[in-house]
Amino acid sequence: MAQKTFDELLQSYESALTLKGIGYASRYQGVVHANQIFKLHENKGITQLDEEIIAEYIRGIEQRLFNGEMSKRRYQFRIRHINRFLRFCETGEIDRAYTHKGSRYALTPKFEKVATAFLSSENFHPNTRNDMRWVTHKYFTWLTDKGHEDMSAVDVVLLQKFLLDCANTHPPNTMHNIRLYLKKLYVYLYSEGMSLATHNELLSFRTNRETKIFPTMPMSDVTKLLESIDRRTKVGKRSYAIMVLGAELGLRACDVASLKLGDIDWVNGEIKVIQSKTNKAVVLPLTQKVGEALHDYILNARPATKEVHMFLRLRKPHTPLKAAVTIGEVYRDCCKVAGLPVNKRFHSLRRSLATSMVTNGVAVTTVAQVLGDNKINSTKNYISLDTVHLKRCALSFEGIAPLAVGIGGDVQ
Repeated sequence: MAQKTFDELLQSYESALTLKGIGYASRYQGVVHANQIFKLHENKGITQLDEEIIAEYIRGIEQRLFNGEMSKRRYQFRIRHINRFLRFCETGEIDRAYTHKGSRYALTPKFEKVATAFLSSENFHPNTRNDMRWVTHKYFTWLTDKGHEDMSAVDVVLLQKFLLDCANTHPPNTMHNIRLYLKKLYVYLYSEGMSLATHNELLSFRTNRETKIFPTMPMSDVTKLLESIDRRTKVGKRSYAIMVLGAELGLRACDVASLKLGDIDWVNGEIKVIQSKTNKAVVLPLTQKVGEALHDYILNARPATKEVHMFLRLRKPHTPLKAAVTIGEVYRDCCKVAGLPVNKRFHSLRRSLATSMVTNGVAVTTVAQVLGDNKINSTKNYISLDTVHLKRCALSFEGIAPLAVGIGGDVQ
């Protein structure tokens, strides 16, 4: 695009959004984020878009996500608007929203063919495939911008430059994913004869990923949450059954939403779940508390229908509560009634259960089996919340007391 002042560029962007048929709310958000980028430039006395300043702005948003000041959904929303604006600055065109990650990168026919074949080469989990699609499309788009239409002239130097470019704009957690999925991509390219090497050594660097320790809900609050639910109503019976599944068995919201009537083995006292996150089957005990809650809900609250999902909407049409976010809304409403903070997620119940088990001396390996975690490292995070046992590891200050300093600065 021709060089324009920030005001002219902002006006052009808003007009282009309108001509593209973008709704008012989305146009407003797009203009707001573009204006924030402009103000950051103006505060530094710069009159043209600068890549370093934009990268700084994006890093600030990513830091807010890491600090827990912004939800992942809000973060993705902002990044989507920023990418749309930057794309407009480069091409003068407006990209509309797409249904999955990575599709906003327009690939050449040859790269598109390679990407499609790679993503179809294994039976990846849908979440993993989305992340791999994003990394693959990002890499191929970068190569296209560097003048490459296929992999024939791509060498290790270009791969290194791509990694350095990514490191300037992405935090360590994202770099870990980029490195991991590029490694898988190059194994595929090498097997298909499209690369002379897997570049395994280059793509095996360690990234010091930042791990945030999320707070857990005290067991006293969990008890208060359950006791505050009015189980005389149909809504209350459903809410109580959902909350008990999280508090007693540590099920994720997505697994509660996908639970089916056939998953309950009443004879053997078990619940069999295929976890959505790990695609791993886990068998959990049907405790008395969980069994009674489900029994009460099914017989006295659940609509009479042939629908196989456990939890349904109580109003017609009686469709399943399929989305994890719906379970989160039920949890939020229960927290409000109990007078508890509503800024915590349904996942807090899972963390509370795991922390309680660790505090009571249950082996971490056993906790991992109960939670269905593929890797024990996922469960080890709960150890850091075990303040009871962590206190035993604390060292006293005996022998290292600070020296007293006199008025004249002399050590006494």
